[in-house]
Amino acid sequence: MNRLIRCLSIVCLTVFLFFSITEIYAETIQIPQWYSLKASLNKPPEVGKNVELNVELQSIIGDLDNISVRLILPDGWTVDKNTKELKKIESGKIENIKFSVLPKTELSQGSIVVEAVFDIPKSSINKAIDKLTTDKNMAESLKNSVNSWPNPTKRYTDTSFAIFPEESFYPLSGDMWVTYADNLAPDNGFKGPVYYDNSLISVHQAQTDVEMYNKLKELLKSDASLADKLSETGIDLNKKHFDYMNGLYVLAVDAWKNNDFQTSLDFIELLEKESTELKKNYVDYLKIATGNMRALIFWKQGQKRLAEEAFKKAFYQNRKHKLQRYILRNLGLLMYASKDKSTAQQMFSLAKNMKDGYTLLDKEIELLKK
Repeated sequence: MNRLIRCLSIVCLTVFLFFSITEIYAETIQIPQWYSLKASLNKPPEVGKNVELNVELQSIIGDLDNISVRLILPDGWTVDKNTKELKKIESGKIENIKFSVLPKTELSQGSIVVEAVFDIPKSSINKAIDKLTTDKNMAESLKNSVNSWPNPTKRYTDTSFAIFPEESFYPLSGDMWVTYADNLAPDNGFKGPVYYDNSLISVHQAQTDVEMYNKLKELLKSDASLADKLSETGIDLNKKHFDYMNGLYVLAVDAWKNNDFQTSLDFIELLEKESTELKKNYVDYLKIATGNMRALIFWKQGQKRLAEEAFKKAFYQNRKHKLQRYILRNLGLLMYASKDKSTAQQMFSLAKNMKDGYTLLDKEIELLKK
């Protein structure tokens, strides 16, 4: 009897799962992607220099007819021709529409919006829907949605960037240091060394993250099975470790700003010890930022030789990393402050070769020639 009940339960469960999966599958049927619109710049934009914006429009299902592509620019910016037109893009084909844009102002949160207007190939999309599902009700519902779309349609995309007085950024990524220690700037118009300042984490939050992780480490030492238990509940210990390291860095920077150099070094040393426990690629940017901060601690203390050694050590963490442009510039600035203009010139040139759009270096290279 019990065996019969178990068999019936298994059958019922199987039937339930089958219809549940079928229902979920049906609910995920969507109108297929029938076009693609992308925009990209060919380099980081700089004030007063033309930059090319490429709009890639692809017809995936059916022909796109009567196409008009327009740019919506930041105030004051200009373009060679604001609207460009195409008669047709055949199904499966891609067209690249290029614009020459002239930036006129700096923008910490910049964006160029692309508006593309074209006729919708409704008949082709509806045929694709018929091939996508055998559920006639679902197909009719999707086709009704397509048929209700206004024609022609307007579709949008954008490309985001940032233009600061010192440097332009595109694409936006994690390799953005925008804080300069101008209290360490040499004379004659140079800005101070640059460093990473994590403004997303407050000093209070950093202290909390560090304290909580230290307590967690003690618990992990006392209970060997705790790590597995936490993992089973969805807690990512690597993420907690990484938050702890970010917290240490924020506290190191805060102590440095307040001229508490020994406390700053203590946090730096803890951070350098912890960074060896995580995967290399995951913490490269933090290793470089930490090495840079160590050098700035020595520089602010007047120990330029130790600062030079710390910059070099940070550089050799990963010589090809994009952040090394900052280390090279800072080292060049230190050499200039030490009256070594020749080495400063070399460092600035190497840094400039690593990044288009680092406009500050153009100005400073000219200052070195005077």
